[in-house]
Amino acid sequence: MLLLIDGHNLIGQMPDLRLDDPNDEEELLSRLRAYHASTGFELAVYFDPGLSYRPPVRRSEAGITVYCAPQGHQADELILHEIQHRQDPRQLTVVTSDRVVQQAARARGCRVIDSRAFAAELAHPVRRRRPRTRVRPQVLDVPPLPEKEIDEWLRIFEQGGSQPNPRLRQRR
Repeated sequence: MLLLIDGHNLIGQMPDLRLDDPNDEEELLSRLRAYHASTGFELAVYFDPGLSYRPPVRRSEAGITVYCAPQGHQADELILHEIQHRQDPRQLTVVTSDRVVQQAARARGCRVIDSRAFAAELAHPVRRRRPRTRVRPQVLDVPPLPEKEIDEWLRIFEQGGSQPNPRLRQRR
């Protein structure tokens, strides 16, 4: 599964991040790295261009691809393009609060998560990827019974256990 994330839209829904903070994008990416590590989901994060000119950028790192829209374009346009041109749109989950993007995603069969709901999930991540490890029963290291004791038990069972064996009684 691939999550397409409207980066600035998500930052706007996170109570402890601010869009006017110059480090907001890196802080979001840090949280998304942790999310990727706990879920294994591949992430594509789209950012609008900043106040100063930045050339269009695409960078990838450990399960996360970051796209920065070129000047004069918006992240929404890049997300819509990906939704429209994806051969397997049902494998996409789109994280945004933008109604137009949500509508386009649903029309193509993508799953949609509102940014506010995803922000809450980032605040309290749920481990999804890690398979449960099976607990193997522990075999106790018990020494074998001596043959004399085995013979004694066999005699007890052969007798139907109705008559107590005096030798066993002495051991108690």
